[in-house]
Amino acid sequence: MSIERHSRARQIELGQSIASRRKIYLDARFWIIARDVALGVRTDTVARKLLHHLRRGVAAGRLVCPVSASMFLELMKQAYSPGRRIGTAELIDELSLGVSMIPSRIVMGTEIHSFLLKANGDIDLYPIQELIWTKVAYVLGDTYPSLAQLSPAEELAIQKDLFDHLWDCSLSTMVETMGDKAPTPDRFAELSRETNEKNAHFKDELRSFTQTYDIELRGAIEVAGDIAADVVHRLAEKEAGVELSPTPEERASSINMCRNLLYHAFKKSETKDALRSIHIGASIHAAMRWDKDRKFKPNDYYDFEHVTAALGYCDAFLTEGPLHDLVTRPQVDLEAINGCRVFSDIEAATDHVRELASRLLISAES
Repeated sequence: MSIERHSRARQIELGQSIASRRKIYLDARFWIIARDVALGVRTDTVARKLLHHLRRGVAAGRLVCPVSASMFLELMKQAYSPGRRIGTAELIDELSLGVSMIPSRIVMGTEIHSFLLKANGDIDLYPIQELIWTKVAYVLGDTYPSLAQLSPAEELAIQKDLFDHLWDCSLSTMVETMGDKAPTPDRFAELSRETNEKNAHFKDELRSFTQTYDIELRGAIEVAGDIAADVVHRLAEKEAGVELSPTPEERASSINMCRNLLYHAFKKSETKDALRSIHIGASIHAAMRWDKDRKFKPNDYYDFEHVTAALGYCDAFLTEGPLHDLVTRPQVDLEAINGCRVFSDIEAATDHVRELASRLLISAES
């Protein structure tokens, strides 16, 4: 078994082990609220109840609070102290059980892979929910050491041992190992500035939300076309049984073909569910642009990834008010994609978490 197949087997095993748990996705705001309660900094009743019900649900095997790459990056921006980054990491370890979503680009690739296989008549596929979870050490993607000086068997054995060692590594250990290093420079400041300039220049051309969504969908598919071409290439290699080396012209043609295929696939409403990462991304960007007076901020890009992760594959999303308003607007209605409920009010979030855990308990006992 190759290291890639070994990794996939562990992911499927993990996905199956948490399948019965409801997924509660907390953004940075709610992780900070819960952390401050855990540390005794915050003592208001409703926040304490929220943490209580989250802990109770996780301990009882009914809930799990996974994280994502964007949450990890936001965590690393917190001050390196017990009351900030270290404390947050410890609570994430407790409530997430070390579970993270795979990077968003790979989630999109997984959706495209499944979509293409189903379009080709393949129905005996693993559910997407069993393929998108990993452990927190791999929150930014899998990495394997290359040891060319060893035999293939020796190299594979070391790769598997290291993979399994990191698989069990906690977020707290990762934070401690990295220490008080300066966070990665925020690449989103310049991106938000450029986006605002472009939006201001073209805003008078936006005549409806539908048109704005179509523009953003085309933009999302520009990126997705490359990912789809990679998927098509791997499928072709698997069928041929040999490595294929397309010319630059063939690669460009494949990307263009995939972009056209994806765009026309969205003429069918069911594609919004099958390729939900593309749809959610296009929807949230369109909602931002259609609100013509709203400016993109650097932190919005972390929020967009939170939205895609939570609304695509979780059961509840606890976030801040403006984002709650944005994703639940009637023309967007992103709760409908996966049935994920969105909350920004702490009391409402607490009530839902309690009810969700209670319903699962009653169901298990009946």
